Amino acid sequence: MGDSLAHEAELNGLVKEYLKFAAFEETVNVFVKECKSKGKAIPKPPMIADHDIKTSYIQEDLLQAFEDGNRKVFFKLWEQHISPQVREDEQLPQKLEFYLHVHFAIFPLKNSGKSVIYKKNKDKEDMDERILHFKNYLETRGAALSQTTEFLPFYALPFVPNPTVHPSFKELFQVGIALCVLQ
Repeated sequence: MGDSLAHEAELNGLVKEYLKFAAFEETVNVFVKECKSKGKAIPKPPMIADHDIKTSYIQEDLLQAFEDGNRKVFFKLWEQHISPQVREDEQLPQKLEFYLHVHFAIFPLKNSGKSVIYKKNKDKEDMDERILHFKNYLETRGAALSQTTEFLPFYALPFVPNPTVHPSFKELFQVGIALCVLQ
């Protein structure tokens, strides 16, 4: 009997871990609450080396996409590994996402000639696509931050012909500004 209880607790822990991994936040909360109400144990998961390795690979991939200016890969990873609940309900990830969109929108202007992505003669097309994507972001998910003083100047960015010399944006093109986003 005691042996099956030990296995039951272990299974409960695995179920909880899977639900967290799959970003079923509400289901995790209900599962934990129901286990508590029934007196069922859920052990704390040990730090698993595989989990740490997976996290490390994800971080490396995110950082590489950030440094390469690869918006599509970065945001695909961002959406896969940052739960929608965190992205939508918490202010810090929303602010970070806003600055990430700024970074990717102006990346070609900051890094012309430096990135693998921009070795072709498509710089103008790429820049236009990035600005269009940023404008779309501002009109959709980024609209919630339009009332925040911190972000208000960025809503003009898509309409400024040369932001590298514009007084409101020239600091974005200083060396090291991307590191602020990473910290």
